[in-house]
Amino acid sequence: MLEVGYRCPLCKQTEPLEFEHIEDYAEVQRHEFTNMIVLCASCHGRKRDTSSPRHINRASLRKLKQNLMMLNGRYSDMERRVIEVFQGFVRTNPNVQLPPVFTLPDTMELITRRLAEDGLVEIQRRDLGHEVRFSDGFTFKHGILLLVLTPTGRNFILNLNSTID
Repeated sequence: MLEVGYRCPLCKQTEPLEFEHIEDYAEVQRHEFTNMIVLCASCHGRKRDTSSPRHINRASLRKLKQNLMMLNGRYSDMERRVIEVFQGFVRTNPNVQLPPVFTLPDTMELITRRLAEDGLVEIQRRDLGHEVRFSDGFTFKHGILLLVLTPTGRNFILNLNSTID
């Protein structure tokens, strides 16, 4: 509800609002944030009625959901910047099939975790072999994170309507 500002993101009606699975629950058998959107009862019906000329298809809802996630604070500023870098790579290298990789210090894992939770990146940790030992016995290992763009992440980027500010 917060994501859509308590309004249907399609027609801006404020009620009655309903939670809707973009991909039908019968198919996915999960309630995941990335697959859920709030619609008014009328737009919900338009999604269901595939014979209507005003039918709302899943591809349109997926694109809308991705834009809502970007606009409404789902991702931290750092995550948005990572998406922007991947977006630039994908747009300038459309025929490259190898997934792009972004490196960060391993201390940045916490502020990039939503990208991994949503399946946009795979996080791989690499140990650099440096250890810092503190007097109390605590040992800290330095490392890096490799953020690898997943096929889901590539689709997310390709579906973004606008550039990220």
